[in-house]
Amino acid sequence: MGRTKSMLLAAVAAAAFAMPANALLVVNNIGAASNIASDNDFASDLNALGLSRQAVGGYTVSVSGAPVNISVYYAGSESGLENFVEVGTSSYAENNTGWHVGNLLVTYTQLSDGLLEGSINFWNTGEPGEPLGSSQVAVFIPTLLTSNSYSNNDLYFGFNDSGSADGDFDDYIIRISSSPVPEPATWAMMMVGLGLVGAGMRRRRTTVSFV
Repeated sequence: MGRTKSMLLAAVAAAAFAMPANALLVVNNIGAASNIASDNDFASDLNALGLSRQAVGGYTVSVSGAPVNISVYYAGSESGLENFVEVGTSSYAENNTGWHVGNLLVTYTQLSDGLLEGSINFWNTGEPGEPLGSSQVAVFIPTLLTSNSYSNNDLYFGFNDSGSADGDFDDYIIRISSSPVPEPATWAMMMVGLGLVGAGMRRRRTTVSFV
């Protein structure tokens, strides 16, 4: 019994050490922020996520805890123009279908910490692209944020297309999410941990009968 217990404890420890570091997206250089515009069609959806403010222009987006999987999701759009978000060399058109935070557009891997890679831009036909941090792209942030930086696994960005003077940044909204990528050594340690758990469970199920 003592040996089995030791094996189980070792398995738990191996699994704990195998867990990768938390992968975060970090917004820096957040300047003056304002309340999300009341005519933003998705203000209530963003508020439900604890996001009631928006910062525009000058901010940067970085990755911490690489290697990291970066996933870009369609969240919502409202525009009379046909807007796109471009990730790398692929473009994804808006679809004006309401709020859908789980609509995955693309996933890619960033191998090192630093500025967010992937060349993510918003644009509409005949207009130049607007990258994250431009005056046409807002990042939505929490109400009680008291510093000029904000980190989370999920960040929301809204585009104000060139045909709109309303400044409500709801013409195309995306969610960018980060998740850790276990390294080979991490996978090996996790397999060891699972193997020890399995061995411990088999030992506990084994009984000896005497005739």
